[in-house]
Amino acid sequence: YVAYWCPHCHEQKLLFGKEAYQIINDNSKVECASDSPNGKPELCKAAKIESFPTWVINGKSYSGVQNLEELANITGYTGPKNFKYFR
Repeated sequence: YVAYWCPHCHEQKLLFGKEAYQIINDNSKVECASDSPNGKPELCKAAKIESFPTWVINGKSYSGVQNLEELANITGYTGPKNFKYFR
């Protein structure tokens, strides 16, 4: 869950690298800002989102910027973990 005006959301997307930034920006999020053309504030309200970014993984919420290693651990990712971008 993100808001287009949120600097922490921008920072989170950058951790995935410029190659993935546009894909994430276009597809892999729920925009919570009501003034965004793609905004879905009703979904954010229903999910009780109070801060951005918020990840919901396996039914648990994680607020704020998450580093890639932590996201890998939370999701059960078992591939290579030599991530290029760190926080």
